[in-house]
Amino acid sequence: MESPNATEDIFTNIGESSLLVTRPKPYMCARCKGSRRLCGLPACHILLRLKEQAGIFEKLKEARDIAAPSPPSLLVGEKGYPYVRVGVNLAEGDNAPLFEDPGSWWGRLGLLDIIKLRASMIYSYRVLRVRSASNRIAEAVQEAAMSIRPVESEVFLSRPPVFTMRFDPLVKPVGFSAEVKKISLTSNPVIPRRVDSLVTDRVKAREALIELYSRGFDVYYLQRLLSSGALGVDKKFVPTRWSITAVDRAIGDYLLSKVKTFPEISGVEVYTSSYIGNNYVLLFLPGPWFMEMVEIWLPNSVWVPGAEPYTTLIHEYSDGRPSGQDGGYDAIRLPVLENLYKRGRQARVLAIREVTPEYFAPVGNWQIRESVRAALGRPPERYESLREALEAIKTRLKTPLEVALRRSTFINVATRQKTLMEFLG
Repeated sequence: MESPNATEDIFTNIGESSLLVTRPKPYMCARCKGSRRLCGLPACHILLRLKEQAGIFEKLKEARDIAAPSPPSLLVGEKGYPYVRVGVNLAEGDNAPLFEDPGSWWGRLGLLDIIKLRASMIYSYRVLRVRSASNRIAEAVQEAAMSIRPVESEVFLSRPPVFTMRFDPLVKPVGFSAEVKKISLTSNPVIPRRVDSLVTDRVKAREALIELYSRGFDVYYLQRLLSSGALGVDKKFVPTRWSITAVDRAIGDYLLSKVKTFPEISGVEVYTSSYIGNNYVLLFLPGPWFMEMVEIWLPNSVWVPGAEPYTTLIHEYSDGRPSGQDGGYDAIRLPVLENLYKRGRQARVLAIREVTPEYFAPVGNWQIRESVRAALGRPPERYESLREALEAIKTRLKTPLEVALRRSTFINVATRQKTLMEFLG
């Protein structure tokens, strides 16, 4: 009888050597994400293959001086705060902007394509205090972050880069990393005039973010600016994970202040999208602003070791205060509010995210934001009643609707304090 840890053998070539490794079942990879070594092997077979396929392993083995463009891209860590890793990500390839362009990835690149793309990037960092704005490395990082075009860079390393890819629910992965002695920009960054003014004029970070968003700058650029420490009166580096959620929240709150003054939508709408193992369903109902996120992780998916799905629910009323803190919630909330703001309407919104075992490695919450944007960019399915909409939603999910919504506040609000089972009869 096959054991639950049954494996199959494959050969993986690394450089001139050939290693016989044992590949575990996919569900084990989903739980591990390349970091927990649940399979008992000395190295993750997925990361070993990515290391080889990145195509630059041999080139970097002895590298101490690297000249390459930054898309631009930066990463600020949080471990050891207020002393954190700060640095630029360098792209090995002919199309540097592609490495930091989530909007162009959606629907075109699969999960492994994204991982392979990011696996060849080099994170060149230095441990700095978060208020080290006068440091030369800090200045180079900030100038690169402010640019809207790739910036040619040269880094002088303390040691050759090592393959250190890890997967994170919020942050895009990077393949290689190395501490630097010096970072030099060998081409001029292209910095928009208004960005340069806001950085110099000591405007509060939130005000600067809202103004730049209103001028058409995308949230990924704003995340980069905030993380680099270029914005705000009290300038300091902001860990990338924090800046991602902070930008979503600041822009979302601004949009909500407008949306709450708009008339309600007139009918029942359902929007759907699916991407790299994530299924999204959004239900819009007439009514004053209310939003609830239901996040369902299917069994044998990331972080779900048991046989039952794991469900998280977060909701907020018109005061804009969510019942819990979650970067994924804010990544859904922002495009929902963008949609309503453009339409000049408000609504009660139920957003369901179902994560399947196909999503074996998190690659950042950009895919949440872009998946919701993609769903809302299509014409909605319209229904005469909430009951009809829920019946249709049943066919879009792998999870039984009763399981997904058994603790739903949205159902109570939408049906005037009836439970889902009572409502469906």
